[in-house]
Amino acid sequence: MPFQPRILVCLASDQIMQNTLPALRLRPAQVVIACSDSVQAQIGALLVSRVLHDAGWPGEAITVVRNTPDHDLGSVTRYARELAGRLQAEHPGMPIDLNASGGTKVMSFGFVGAFAGLGDAWYCDTRHGLLEHLGGGAALELPADMLRLADLLQMQGYRVRAELTWSPEFARAAAARAALTERLVRQAPQLNGFFGYANRLARAALPQMRPDGSIVRSFRAEVLAESTLFAATHEFAGAFEQADIWRWDGDRRFLFGSEAAARYAGGGWLEEWVWLTLAGLQADGLLPDGHWGSNLRIDGGPGIPEMAGYELDAALVWRNQLLVLECKTGIQISTEGGSQSILNRLDSLRRHVGGALGETWLLTARRLQHGSGDAARERARAYRIRLLEPAQLGDLRAEIAAWMGLATTGPVQTP
Repeated sequence: MPFQPRILVCLASDQIMQNTLPALRLRPAQVVIACSDSVQAQIGALLVSRVLHDAGWPGEAITVVRNTPDHDLGSVTRYARELAGRLQAEHPGMPIDLNASGGTKVMSFGFVGAFAGLGDAWYCDTRHGLLEHLGGGAALELPADMLRLADLLQMQGYRVRAELTWSPEFARAAAARAALTERLVRQAPQLNGFFGYANRLARAALPQMRPDGSIVRSFRAEVLAESTLFAATHEFAGAFEQADIWRWDGDRRFLFGSEAAARYAGGGWLEEWVWLTLAGLQADGLLPDGHWGSNLRIDGGPGIPEMAGYELDAALVWRNQLLVLECKTGIQISTEGGSQSILNRLDSLRRHVGGALGETWLLTARRLQHGSGDAARERARAYRIRLLEPAQLGDLRAEIAAWMGLATTGPVQTP
C-alpha cells in the first residue's frame, strides 16, 4: 500500500500499539513522534520507530521531537502550536493528522487543540479494533492481519532469536508422524500412565544441562526402564516403534532413534499437535504466514533495558492480539508446587509479552485429579490463564478459530 501525502503526529508513551497501529492503517508519508523526557516515552519512541522502519518507512520519514512537555496544559499547548507551525512551514499544504492515543492526558488535550483544523484527529481503540475519529467522522476498522508476530513482539520490546516454525527437518518429521500425534491427542484422557512412562524414559535419555548451558550428561539413546509397561499400553509402544521413535525389546529396554525422537516421546508430540493445527490453518488460507510461530526463543532487543528472555511453545497474532500456547505433558500441573511454578511463569509471560489484551492457554495432556486438579484450575482462573485439559485437545483447531473469530471447525490438515 503506497504512502499517503499526509503527516501523522503521535505522542510517545508506553502505549506502543496505540501509537503504531494508526500509522500502519493510515500510511502517512511522514511520522512525527513527540517524546517527553520520561524513560517510558523514550523507549516507546524507539520501539515505534523500529516497527515502522521494518514496515517500510525510510529513516528520513520518521522524526522524533524530544523535550516535549508532559504536564502543565499551557506549556504543552504552546509547544504543540510551535510544532504545528514548524511542520506547516516545512511541508506546506500537507494535511497534519494527530494520533491522540498516547502521551499523558494533558498532552492529548493540548495537542488536540493545537492541531485542530490541520487534519484529522484519531484515537486508537485496540480492544475493539477501531480507529475512532475525534471529529465525529466515520471510524476505521483495523484489519485483523495488520500485525505479524514479529511486529507485536517488537512492540513489547522483544525480538525472536530462534524458532523452528518452518525448519525443513522438523516439518518433515511432524508431517510423517501426524497420524500418531493425532492418535495420542484423541486418546489422551486414557493415557495418563503411558505419558508418565514415556516422560521418564525421555528424561533418562536426553542431555542434562547446567543453567549456564554446559552439558552435565550427553544424550544416550539406550535406556533401561525401572519397570515394565502396562499391557494395555503395549499397542502405543508398538506405534512409537513403527514411527521410528524407539526400538523396544518387549520388556524394559528402549533404544531411541535420535535426540529429537526422545523429545517427541517426552512431550514434544503435544507441541507438534499445536504446530500441525496452526500449519493447517495456514494451509487453508485462514492464518497468514508470519502471524504464528513455534518453539520460539525471544529476548529484549538492542537499546532496551535488560528484559527476561522467554521460550514460547507456540504463539499467534490475530486482530492485533497475541495468543501464547504452552504445552505440558508432565505430572507437575497436578501438584500444588508444580502448578504454582508453571502458572507463575505463564502469568509473567502474559503480562510482559502479551500486553493488556494478550491471552495465554495452557495445554495439558495429564488428567487432573480431584483435589489438586481443582486447585490448579482455580489458580489458572485467578491468573487469567485458560486451561485446556486432555478431553479438549482434539478440538484445538476449533478453539483457535473461535478465538480468531473465524467460522471454521474443520479437522487438522497435514501441511
